[in-house]
Amino acid sequence: MAAAFLAACSSTSSTTTSTGASGTASSAVSGGAKPAVCTSVADLKATVQGLSSANIAASGLSAISDDITKIKEDLSAIKAAAKGQYSTQINALSDTLSGLTSSFDAAKANPNAGTLTTLATSAKSVVTAGNNLVTAVSATC
Repeated sequence: MAAAFLAACSSTSSTTTSTGASGTASSAVSGGAKPAVCTSVADLKATVQGLSSANIAASGLSAISDDITKIKEDLSAIKAAAKGQYSTQINALSDTLSGLTSSFDAAKANPNAGTLTTLATSAKSVVTAGNNLVTAVSATC
């Protein structure tokens, strides 16, 4: 059962740049200071990497429980710091994170091949959306 999750999440997802972002990098920041969103997106990057390498076969569903919570916190911080920028990527991550939360709850309530496969697919979607947001914000940082 967990093999489906591991197969879907064990490979490192490549980062792709999303086009058509409603928020693009703003002009250079005076004094060389980085915007606050840079710290938040660095935290998100680390958490997304943790999710992509989670091993529920060894640790059970708790292997991703903390990552889900942390990504929610990171996303809230990014929303606040971005001040309306990157809304396309932020909304995509928010939507996929909602799906992951639902999939996680279903797998926790009834761990079987179907719920774990759905969980793996949802986790991959969050990793992709998170990486897209990281890529978009990195242009500013």
